[in-house]
Amino acid sequence: MPTIVTEIESYYVQIGYESTGGAGGPKSRGVIACHGDGGYLFLIYLAAPGSSTAEPRYHPDGKIGSINVPVDETGNYLDILRNEKPLFMYMNSENPEWNNIRTSLEAVGEGE
Repeated sequence: MPTIVTEIESYYVQIGYESTGGAGGPKSRGVIACHGDGGYLFLIYLAAPGSSTAEPRYHPDGKIGSINVPVDETGNYLDILRNEKPLFMYMNSENPEWNNIRTSLEAVGEGE
């Protein structure tokens, strides 16, 4: 199963100074972890200023996907998570660059 779309049920945010996954790897300031139906997990890593970002991934067997965005985009993701419902995670093992979080189809001018 190369693609999964499932509703986000909860999330947590972890923000700190800087960490790295190894020597010379991208530096992260934190992560937004989205938990979904069926035990799926979508991680939005927050890259430190000036750091490279790792490639997006989705591992179907582990039910875990990720993207890496600049830390200054944190507010955009938190705004969506706090203000939209329902919200879904989309993960694709063949094209992980398509990984994202998304709303459902909404009426124009809904004015939430």
